[in-house]
Amino acid sequence: MAYLSDTNLRAVLTVLLARLGGDLHITHEELYDAMMPGDGLSERFVLEETVTGFHLRIQGESRDGSR
Repeated sequence: MAYLSDTNLRAVLTVLLARLGGDLHITHEELYDAMMPGDGLSERFVLEETVTGFHLRIQGESRDGSR
């Protein structure tokens, strides 16, 4: 799996929201920063297929969210 289709992305968002208790607030600033990152990367996700599913992370960040 090289990329997330719209259907897969919606499913990932559903899983993540469920893990967060079903509610998440994102500011306009956070959304714009994610859409137009200052580092020049057009695709920020690293997607690795695993035996039981897949591992998704933001490029340049570790599992704990640090860079």
